[in-house]
Amino acid sequence: MYLAALVISVAGLAEIVPLYFSSLATPPAPGIKPLEALQLEGRDIYVREGCYLCHSQMIRPLRAETERYGH
Repeated sequence: MYLAALVISVAGLAEIVPLYFSSLATPPAPGIKPLEALQLEGRDIYVREGCYLCHSQMIRPLRAETERYGH
C-alpha cells in the first residue's frame, strides 16, 4: 500500500516538475500579446457552443459526418 503511494507520488512529481520549469526556459515568441477580454469571451463561447466542430479544417471521411456537415 505504501509502496504504491510512493510510486504514484514520484511519478507525479516526475511529470509535474518539468512542466513548471519548461515555461521558465522557453520565452514567448516575439510579437505575441495576450488576448483582450472580449476576445477571450468570444473564444469561450466558440468552444462552449461547439462551433469548432463545423468551422475547422478537420477531414470528415465518414458518411454520417459528410451527410451532416457536407464535404
